[in-house]
Amino acid sequence: TEYSVAISSIFEEGQSEPLTGSFITNKVPSPLKLQVSDVTENSFRVSWQHAANDIALYKLLWIARSGGKEKEVVLNGNDNSYIIDGLTHSNEYEVTLTAIFNDETESDAAKVLATTFARTTTVATATTSTTKPTTVVVRYGIRGLRISDESISSLRVNWDSPDHNVHHYRVSYVSARGDRAEERTTVPGKQNYLFLQPLLPDTVYKITITPVYADGDGTSVSAVGRTLPLSAPRNLRISDEWYNRFRLSWDSPPSPTVGYRVVYKPVSVPGPALETFVGDDVNTILIVNLLSGTQYNVKVFAAYSSGSSDALTGTSRTLYLGVRNLDTHQVRMTSMCAEWQLHQHASSYRVVIESLADGKKKEVTIGGGTSEYCFYELSPNTKYKMSVFSQLQDFEGPAVSIIESTLMVPTQPPTTPPTTPFPSTIPPAKEVCKAAKADLVFLVDGSWSIGDDNFHKVIRFLYSTVGALDKIGPDGTQVAIAQYSDDPRTEFKLNTYANKETLLEAIQRIGYKGGNTKTGRAIKHVKDVMFTYESGLRKGIPKVLVVITDGRSQDDVDKVSKEMQLEGYSSFAIGISDADYAELVSIASKPSERHVFFVDDFDAFKKIEDELITFVCETASATC
Repeated sequence: TEYSVAISSIFEEGQSEPLTGSFITNKVPSPLKLQVSDVTENSFRVSWQHAANDIALYKLLWIARSGGKEKEVVLNGNDNSYIIDGLTHSNEYEVTLTAIFNDETESDAAKVLATTFARTTTVATATTSTTKPTTVVVRYGIRGLRISDESISSLRVNWDSPDHNVHHYRVSYVSARGDRAEERTTVPGKQNYLFLQPLLPDTVYKITITPVYADGDGTSVSAVGRTLPLSAPRNLRISDEWYNRFRLSWDSPPSPTVGYRVVYKPVSVPGPALETFVGDDVNTILIVNLLSGTQYNVKVFAAYSSGSSDALTGTSRTLYLGVRNLDTHQVRMTSMCAEWQLHQHASSYRVVIESLADGKKKEVTIGGGTSEYCFYELSPNTKYKMSVFSQLQDFEGPAVSIIESTLMVPTQPPTTPPTTPFPSTIPPAKEVCKAAKADLVFLVDGSWSIGDDNFHKVIRFLYSTVGALDKIGPDGTQVAIAQYSDDPRTEFKLNTYANKETLLEAIQRIGYKGGNTKTGRAIKHVKDVMFTYESGLRKGIPKVLVVITDGRSQDDVDKVSKEMQLEGYSSFAIGISDADYAELVSIASKPSERHVFFVDDFDAFKKIEDELITFVCETASATC
């Protein structure tokens, strides 16, 4: 019997593709050289040879061909002969012997025919008596019926027959499914084999061999054989994955094929599956013109003249030819820019902007080493979709898109409000700040919600706070300021000013920016651009950030704020009016009671000024 075996590896994420194989169990051997001897009127001896060493029992049966009850005896596995007696004279008997093995399997039966002697006739005279016995007629029939050389469409049948009186053999075979009529053929008496073909694949056949003598049929012997299934290919392998292709390889099945049908289809893309056909001498193929970054289901069928096998299945994924971390920046009323992470293999990028209001598009192709592009002459207060396509020679990856709106035209354009003049003298340092030595960055919200008048109040607050410091420059506290809205703008760096007078003059010159509120992006700008050695950062000196905002951020602040806190920055957060207190707590260092300040309006800065200066200067006086 043929068995198929599949072995799969079990992982936490799921089950692997199976490794498959098949095998055919050996036939159970029948007793050898069954024969009859020592024939009398009412008995004869049956003898045989052992076919194996693990035979437990023999089952011996006999019955008269003329009719009657079949008799049976069970013998020890070591026996190799038995005398059957109590028979009737001049009668033909059919004897059957079956071997039973230690594992309780039972062999096919070996058969033999034998005829007892006629009863002896005695003629009495005065001087002599004469006995005329009849001769024994033994038909050895067929032994050792074997099925071999199984293929998908044929079986070889062999048998042993020491009986030279056989005229010919009649061979009949029929499918066990019963869906076909029994077929018959004959072979000469001197021939002991036959190829049966064409047969159905993966089908059990009952095969019967009948010896035919001059005076009629002998005892038939049957066996069961099975054609091989339409075996599928094995051991599917995926290799050479690229952005628009991958290679499939497989092992050929044991049966000869006429070729292989390869079918592949994207998992998440609707539409018909694609397929191709290769010859029987091919077991690898490069599948091309595929979608980038897409998972495919693949199937390989072995094709036979009588049909196709089951599918050998698997999955594969092409590499992703697309940009990552696409974002917008420098968003204005009539312009905006996109930036992204460079793709390692891209030779160029196609950048497209589409107005979601009227569908108008602009596009440009730029070199593979460029990671940003800006579009101008856009409409204010309009939503746009920007898409970036990575290109590799003639192949283009999928679109990566982001939606952003241009700024609206302010209903009241900023005007220059009357301002209170700054002090004509440099403010004196506070005592608590005499020992301060830090790299201090102020990050100031310059969005539209603040307005010119309030922004001037923020500048006066910065002037007073910085004026409380003592020594400015490389030997004392270095100060930098950035203003932000949609995107951050460095007003001046840490190493720009080396004395208080020029620093305070620079603060007075800071102009109002206007725009949306992207606090998270601004904090990242401070971390990546302003707290750097190129901008004047010093080793072993406290790094202090003061964030001033009047509203809730339009992007995420948590991630970059946590990064700064873990890297040893001291962050203070000042919220005015509509600021989100939970967001201030997220931005600031711990404890919040010392690092978070909140005022109701821009006129209330004086209430927190002294306390903020004290905490900042104490932090700036600490040693790292």
